[in-house]
Amino acid sequence: QGPSWPKGCRARPPQPPRERKCRLPGPGRGWLQAMRTVTLWQDKVPEREKYSNCIWSIAFKPDGTQIIVAAGNRVLVYDATDGDLVHSLKGHKDSVFCVAYSKHGKKFASGGADKQVIIWTHKAEGILKYNHNESIQCLSYNPVTQQLASGTASDLGLWSPEQKSVSKHKVSSKILAMSWTNDGLHLALGLFSGHVSIRDKFGIEKADIVRTAPVWTLTWNPVPTKTDPTDVLVVGTWDQTLSFYKVSGQEYGREHRLDFDPCSIDFFSNGDYFVLGGSSKKVQLWSREGVYLGDLGERDDWIWSVAVRPRQNNVVVGCNDGTVMMYQVVFSTVHGLYQDRYAYRDVMTDVIIQHLVTEQKVRIRCKDYVKKIAVYRDRLAVQLPDKVLIYEVSHDDPLDMHYKNIEKIKQKFVCSLLVVTTHHIILCQERKLQLYSFQGVLEREWNLDALIRYIKVVGGAPQREGLLVGLKNGHVMKIFVDNSFPVTLIKQATAVRCLDLSCRRKKLAVVDETSNLLVYDLDTQALMYQEPNANSVAWNTEMEDMLAYSGSNMLCIKTGSFPPHMQKLQGFVVGFKGSKIFCLHYISMQTIDVPQSASLYRYIEKKDFETAYKVACLGVTEADWRLLALDALQSLRFDIARKAFIRIRDMRYIDLLNRITQQYGNRTSLTHEEEQLVTAQVLAFQGKYSEAAQYFGRAKQYHMAVEMYTDLRKFDEAKHWAQQGDKAGAKLPASEGGTAGSGGKGEDSIAQGLILKQAASSEEDGDLRAAGEMYLTAGQHRKAVEIFVKIGALESLIEVVRQLPGSETQLLNMAVRAFRQHQHYQFAKEAIVKVGDVGMLISLHMESHRWDEAFQLCQQHPEYAAQIYLPWAEWLAFNDRFDDALDAYKKAKRPDLSLQMVEKLTHNAVVEKRYKDAATYFWRLASEMITSLNVDGLSPQEAKRRQDQAVDNFWELRRRADVYYAYSYIHAYIQEPFTTLLPENVFNCALYLWNVLASSAFSGQTVASMLFQNGSDQQKDEQRKRQSVTSVNSPNGAGPGGNARGHLLREVPLGISRVYILYALAKQAQSLGAYKLARMAYDKLQVLRVPPTWQHQIDLSCLSIRSKAYSDQDELLPVCNWCMTTNPLLRSNLDSCVNCGHPFIRTFLGFDILPLVEFQPEANIPMEEALKLIAAEPNSKKQPSDGWRESTRGGAEVMSLDQGPMPDEAGADLFVQKMLDAASYFVPGEPYQPVRIDRETMAELRPEEVYLVDMRKFSPLLPIRFYRSMIPEVAIAVCGNCGHFFHQETWELEFLQNKCCPYCGSKEIDPVQTVAEAGSAGNIGAGGSLQPPSSLTSL
Repeated sequence: QGPSWPKGCRARPPQPPRERKCRLPGPGRGWLQAMRTVTLWQDKVPEREKYSNCIWSIAFKPDGTQIIVAAGNRVLVYDATDGDLVHSLKGHKDSVFCVAYSKHGKKFASGGADKQVIIWTHKAEGILKYNHNESIQCLSYNPVTQQLASGTASDLGLWSPEQKSVSKHKVSSKILAMSWTNDGLHLALGLFSGHVSIRDKFGIEKADIVRTAPVWTLTWNPVPTKTDPTDVLVVGTWDQTLSFYKVSGQEYGREHRLDFDPCSIDFFSNGDYFVLGGSSKKVQLWSREGVYLGDLGERDDWIWSVAVRPRQNNVVVGCNDGTVMMYQVVFSTVHGLYQDRYAYRDVMTDVIIQHLVTEQKVRIRCKDYVKKIAVYRDRLAVQLPDKVLIYEVSHDDPLDMHYKNIEKIKQKFVCSLLVVTTHHIILCQERKLQLYSFQGVLEREWNLDALIRYIKVVGGAPQREGLLVGLKNGHVMKIFVDNSFPVTLIKQATAVRCLDLSCRRKKLAVVDETSNLLVYDLDTQALMYQEPNANSVAWNTEMEDMLAYSGSNMLCIKTGSFPPHMQKLQGFVVGFKGSKIFCLHYISMQTIDVPQSASLYRYIEKKDFETAYKVACLGVTEADWRLLALDALQSLRFDIARKAFIRIRDMRYIDLLNRITQQYGNRTSLTHEEEQLVTAQVLAFQGKYSEAAQYFGRAKQYHMAVEMYTDLRKFDEAKHWAQQGDKAGAKLPASEGGTAGSGGKGEDSIAQGLILKQAASSEEDGDLRAAGEMYLTAGQHRKAVEIFVKIGALESLIEVVRQLPGSETQLLNMAVRAFRQHQHYQFAKEAIVKVGDVGMLISLHMESHRWDEAFQLCQQHPEYAAQIYLPWAEWLAFNDRFDDALDAYKKAKRPDLSLQMVEKLTHNAVVEKRYKDAATYFWRLASEMITSLNVDGLSPQEAKRRQDQAVDNFWELRRRADVYYAYSYIHAYIQEPFTTLLPENVFNCALYLWNVLASSAFSGQTVASMLFQNGSDQQKDEQRKRQSVTSVNSPNGAGPGGNARGHLLREVPLGISRVYILYALAKQAQSLGAYKLARMAYDKLQVLRVPPTWQHQIDLSCLSIRSKAYSDQDELLPVCNWCMTTNPLLRSNLDSCVNCGHPFIRTFLGFDILPLVEFQPEANIPMEEALKLIAAEPNSKKQPSDGWRESTRGGAEVMSLDQGPMPDEAGADLFVQKMLDAASYFVPGEPYQPVRIDRETMAELRPEEVYLVDMRKFSPLLPIRFYRSMIPEVAIAVCGNCGHFFHQETWELEFLQNKCCPYCGSKEIDPVQTVAEAGSAGNIGAGGSLQPPSSLTSL
């Protein structure tokens, strides 16, 4: 009959269960060979009063020690271990339908038809009770928050210990089941209406799943998979279906049809399996993917509840008849092994193939229940319930683990053992073997005499593989798959438990039922030996005479006829490859590395080196290899020794073997002395040096004993054996003869060789000085020189040099380099003198700055003079002897380097604000540039162009020098707190600077372009990259006035400040009465960036100057000495007359205008004649003594008394007349030309009034300039070097102070260089320098 329904339940009427066929055998038999169940205990709940004894709900305590059962109107508490009833709780007044245990295990709850929920402690004490309006159908604790959910026919209740009331949510249908996700965030409700409601922990519905029948049971999987971490819900409905869903309500996997109504589902703790019970009266096992794995048990009535014991494979079942039973599920191991490939079943549906050597694993998902597994070579067979899958490795690589499915045999086989070969599978059924092809065709069948206990594929050609079959009657059969007749190999009395065949198939090992290991020789079928206490055996697949067996927790390795080597081991030996033993311990396969040391030692003792080497190849330690190699070497088994030393990479012994084999070849026998020599070498390599030396002596090889002790740094022992060798008359071999180096004698004695070896040893030890002295003693001069050079032992090195002959130039040069590197002049000179290299000696003198010796040597060898001057010039420049350096550059014929040096000096002077020095260097640049002009090899047109350009550049550089010279006074006036300059001097200096810089004729060309435009293309390219020291500044350039805009000066040279010039000009102009000029200067200062401390003063002065008249004092306005035109103060024409263009000649000590007028002889008058005419006495001095003086005035001859000047005497001056006539013919805008005078006018000039500026001493391209003083009373001096004019008085004072020209720095000058004095000195036309006058000398 059907079950009794809970009170108040509105489910469909109970129906008798339908008769269905059972898929698996009934209870009492083995359910599956790979899975079986054991009943641990059971109990029958009696009926009490009017309440049914049906088991509606079961729950485990989280630690698995207790079981809570809802039976009748009581809550029963069982001990999970033995099934004893611990408590019978009577808190409910009606049937109890549900129980639930909290996750932390401190409380559990129960609910039933009395509409009450009771909270119990783990000690079975009731602590809390709350009511619903309907009977309680199900309970579930939140695993995280301990929130208790209770379901009734009308609402969902949520209670937590922190709340005093129960929050209830209405539901549309009766709640039949509920389950929380493992994270406690979602609750699934199974409703009678067929809906599955997924809600959050606050009871709000998030998803709704619609089924067609009541949802009686549902459960979340507690452990998500690694590949898909989504929670999965298993739903069992009474339309006899099983379905899976995600939290979102999306279906997960396919739906499964059942042939019964599911009533309860529960997962194992690992989430891999779940159990299912229902109207079929059976407990089923399913995988998490929904694969049916089999039945765990069958009862006599409906199964209303199932529960899995936490972290164990125990299942509790509650039935309709009141039975409570606990099963233990035993999962057997399903696996297969072939050599180093091991396959086993995982989670009942997957196959994992493991390579036991590399530990690489591959998983094959079969998605069905795996019953059998078989492995052979590259084949894998997997038996499923209704088919057999055949897999193959994709490649021939022995380490490849990529399997692919090649065949599928769609048949249902029943067998106890499964074996696979290359093209077949073999099924074992008690006494019968069946051979099937991969297409499922039965090809052959063998019926044996006894029950088959063991079967193994032992290899063979494809489709001709052989099988070893062990029977219960003790027979061992060999069967070939292509032969119908088995072959009996061995007959014994005891049943076969395990067997294996050796790698060469000559020996058979059998383990019988009495745990004895028996080893047979298959050729003679004789028993070779037997060993007790064995349960499994495996031959080594790489060595014929080695096997391993296990038993009594011991592992035994037996090699040949030696006793077995034993060690502890748990499990069964299933494979043996090399030094790796494969051991199965319960369900895990372990790989154990076992050294073969014990077997190796035994073969070495027997001097069986061939077998010992084979054993070592299986796997031994490095020490074992070394032992084998040394024993083989001492036994003169060079081949074995070589292979062993190669294994451990001992290059010393390999080198020894190479020398031995090279010396003796392939000879099989050696003489006594040869054996002694080999033994000596082996002993030496083993560290037995004294014994080795004795053997060397016996072999008459004294030099080898010496060499050994020398390598050991034991020189006393080496000397002893060297003496022994000399006494015996032994000599060094030709290959080791101590042939001396340069200057030494050849020696072949052992003592001589010992000295060389000792020297080499000292060299290796780092005692290089001792090594060098030893080499020197032995006559090895080259080695001695190399060592002394390396360590810098100059004293020892010079001793070697003194011993060397002059012909050893290479060694002497090495010594010279070392001496020069260490700056030891005397030793280097001595060595070079011995070499006899004059050029090297001169180079040494220059390197050590001994220039006197170098020049003295050059006088004897003039051919080396050219290589001295350039380094000498560089040294002079480095030591700030620039004048000498310039002369040296000229002698070295490198004017370009001279110009570069002067340019650098100029730049440094400007940057350092040494403006007078900058002016001097600019003047030197101009003179050096015009002097170094070279037009050789150029065309006439190009030569003329370069000459003209050079002349222009000369005057431009001279003008730059003038500017910097004048600015030095302005800079000193601004920066220095006190000044000796008069206001007029500062005013004239600032006005001169402004007029010159404001001129459009002032060139902005760079110095580099002016200096090197006549040079080579390479010099031009190099100098374009150099920044010019006088590159002009833009309006935004450097300096205090760098940001001015719209003023007169657009370009100024580097280092010159507009602000300084304007400030000095404005201040002095205001004080001298030049108010117009001062106002202009102050206006310009307003648009410039001035120092902050000046700003207030400038603003006040700018305001105060506006109260003055907008005009300049007339006496400040300059008058042209040529055209007599009054000029404004500001002129943008290089400080020249605005009418005729005549430059104002200023004194360069005060910058006031001198009364000088420039003139030139007419073009048809040669320069020498003009000079003589000017130097001669004028005609007025040659008149008769009657007092009359003849002259020409206005083209008429005039006679006048010589009593004094006539009123128009000025007009009678021919020079003045020529000057005025030229001024009257001057056309504004035309280029300035000096006054041209004829012979008559020059003859009338007084020599003391004419001044010459002769630039021809620098270059013939430069002219001689003539100046006449219009006021002879003004004493004027002119520098004969730079051509600048000075007041005589100020000049003499300056010369007395500095003994040089303040402008150019020249000390060879004529302060009053008039034509009269030039003529008296005899220097007219010579262009040379003039001597100082007697008046200056007297001063």
